[in-house]
Amino acid sequence: MWDKNNQDFDYIHTMEQKRNPRVRRREVVTGLVVILTSFIYVGSILFDFSFVSSYATLQEDLVYLSEQIDNQKISSIAWLATSLATLVSIPFYLLVFHGRLQTLQYLTGLLLLGASLGFLLMGKTGLDIHRIMLQIPVDSFQEAGEEIKLSLLEKYRQEQMFRKIGSSFVGLFAMGLSIVRFRLGRFPFLSAGLLLVSGPLLIFYNWYDPDHLIRTAAMAGIMIGVVMFSVRLINKGLSDPVPD
Repeated sequence: MWDKNNQDFDYIHTMEQKRNPRVRRREVVTGLVVILTSFIYVGSILFDFSFVSSYATLQEDLVYLSEQIDNQKISSIAWLATSLATLVSIPFYLLVFHGRLQTLQYLTGLLLLGASLGFLLMGKTGLDIHRIMLQIPVDSFQEAGEEIKLSLLEKYRQEQMFRKIGSSFVGLFAMGLSIVRFRLGRFPFLSAGLLLVSGPLLIFYNWYDPDHLIRTAAMAGIMIGVVMFSVRLINKGLSDPVPD
């Protein structure tokens, strides 16, 4: 009986030797993918374009849009890239936590999918605005019909709604990821704290006041928290020794 237990232990130990390098590679690759996705998200925020202002008339807003149509297209493409990067990161995220979190990683994975879908629809609506603008001659834009102007405004409202939905899913994901701190060891405490605080703030100010400075600070807090988590994941994958 004792010999059998020793054999079972040796078998498990041998399997850990074979499994560990794969787990470490997953952690490194997942960390890099999540950091890249975070940088793409930040880039989308930097390239973000809004043509509606509370200090201008609708006519002035649309004239400004006609003058900045290329920037508006770049913004839409950037959000489509963010959607794609978020979607690509989901399998890596699920794989690195496979067997560790039971159902929590699938729940947070669904939240990432919701964010990806929100940004996809946002980018697509932005390209719809661009196509409508291309149908209007530049020299006669101010004489464009009211129907076209109202259509542009409605598309803009849809774009902002999808922005709120996508960003809210990001806030929910941040809250879900912070819970991982209580399920796994060696999770950066500061990272979990930033995610836990910034997630609800982002969701609240998404709907209450999207232009508020606290919303920007919440997005920054989430990005910092996610990058810290990813760096820790990479370091863990690179530094953990393989059992002899």
